[in-house]
Amino acid sequence: MAFDVNDPADLLELKTEIETDPTGLGYSDENTSDDIALINDTQQTITVSKPKISSALVRSETTFDAYNNLSIDEQEWLRWMTGSNGFEDENLTVTPDLRTQLTGPGPASIWAVADRDEMNTAMLSLIDVDGSRAEELFGYGTSISINDWIAARNS
Repeated sequence: MAFDVNDPADLLELKTEIETDPTGLGYSDENTSDDIALINDTQQTITVSKPKISSALVRSETTFDAYNNLSIDEQEWLRWMTGSNGFEDENLTVTPDLRTQLTGPGPASIWAVADRDEMNTAMLSLIDVDGSRAEELFGYGTSISINDWIAARNS
């Protein structure tokens, strides 16, 4: 999901967002640059899920005890999934299965009971991050431009 300036549904959603201000961000509909800043600003109250994360960060966030407490099969799965890529590479696609294995809920995660709360929280912090209203509406990484808003306003 991403904003598409050529999609009438996306244009309508953006236009409705700014005209009705359903979350109370304070859009004015008079100052385009302020409205664009508001919709694109990262908010601590908005959480978005990243579609990909760094496999190296998954490895670095895994404590020795958490890894050691995994079964051999789970250790192999973790090594297989995380490979040996750099920290900057967001190369690990967050599928529903991967999310469940790394973050739960509860016994659905791979982590041993003793490590589950700590590791589920650590892995969730790699996947779910603070986001903007634009990202909440149209997907992680979305940024609305002035031209996008002008197109939506005129649609």
